[in-house]
Amino acid sequence: MTTTTNDKVPEDELGPPTAAENLCVTARGFSTEEDAREVGTAVRECVMLFSRHFDLSRLDGVTVAYDYAQALASLDRGYETKHVLTPSDSHAVGIAMTPSVIRDGRLMSHIVFNAGIVAPIAKPDPASIQLPMHVIAHECAHVEITQKFDEVFPNVLLRERYGDSRDAFRWQVILACWDEYAATRMSANFGEDPTDGYEETFLKHLADAGDRARTFISAYRLHGEVNQVYAEVYGAIGDLLKFAAYTLGNADGRRLEVAERANLAAALAGHWFEPFFKRLHEACRTIGDQYGRWTDKTSFEAIGDIADEAVALCGIKHRYLPGGQLYLDIP
Repeated sequence: MTTTTNDKVPEDELGPPTAAENLCVTARGFSTEEDAREVGTAVRECVMLFSRHFDLSRLDGVTVAYDYAQALASLDRGYETKHVLTPSDSHAVGIAMTPSVIRDGRLMSHIVFNAGIVAPIAKPDPASIQLPMHVIAHECAHVEITQKFDEVFPNVLLRERYGDSRDAFRWQVILACWDEYAATRMSANFGEDPTDGYEETFLKHLADAGDRARTFISAYRLHGEVNQVYAEVYGAIGDLLKFAAYTLGNADGRRLEVAERANLAAALAGHWFEPFFKRLHEACRTIGDQYGRWTDKTSFEAIGDIADEAVALCGIKHRYLPGGQLYLDIP
């Protein structure tokens, strides 16, 4: 798996642009047409530059929107789905997303940016462009990562039908962890240093994930909806693992050791999640070492095993009955 360093690659050593020459950038919710054109042009130029670092041949288009939530909700996904895209709103506020879409039967990626974050890319001030530069690089990395997975495992993303809720939740966590680990690792040294922000978000989830899971299980005693509590607890653990993956990918991209990060090391020491954190790191590194050359999904399944065990530790154990039916044990 390729990572960048803090040394700049000479312009003449970069490959040719991989994004389509007619790449469309749509700007929404701007106060004037001139502002929309200025920001849209600057974002397009930045994406085209990053298309010389990342493979963006499967980039469907880019949307830059001040009405970010509405832009996500209204994005044409190219297939029938009841799932509405929404920004993150818990310990981390969503500022960009790169959902998969179907275009002419082919899996593609469409980047949606919150204009309030990336609009400064149009300004000449070097300090103001560092955050948008990093955000754009991160989302461009997602485009390549999705393409690599789809090339090795076609007809899985958006198309695979899962056998039961455990399988579905498990793969949501697997893909989220791998995608964010890889994207943060690949974009770590572009623009603003995101290390403190990623760690702060992870530590907030680390502090309350166990309590959230116990609260969901306590509420289950009253409502009795097994599928609901399983989704809630798996979601809480999935979020914790995902933000751990952000932290780990960025650390590997910037060549940092957990022991060097005082707050992170102190919070993990003796915590119930510490062994899971270490196993997740090993699993993501293993997948990364095989980047684009995977022969099967075994290395990915290791993340799912971690998720299942963490969910069981928090109070929901699964097993399969003789007929193959999923049974959830909530002591």
